[in-house]
Amino acid sequence: MLRPAILTLPLVTAGCHLTAVEAVQVVAGDDFSCPEEKVKVTPAQEKDTFAAAGCGKKGTYVCEGWDSYNQKPICRRR
Repeated sequence: MLRPAILTLPLVTAGCHLTAVEAVQVVAGDDFSCPEEKVKVTPAQEKDTFAAAGCGKKGTYVCEGWDSYNQKPICRRR
């Protein structure tokens, strides 16, 4: 008697995706020439806006849209 084969499909997961705060850390780290772990990000009063500070530099960042290929918010310095 033959048993039907059981196909094992890989589970589809959300994968690694960045939060807005993490995305701002990455962008600000590049802008400030500063390691990401030294960039402090805090939400601002405006929606989707963040203040970043690190290595003696400061900036305001806005996150609008979603980069589905890289699974992260699109954040830019204002």
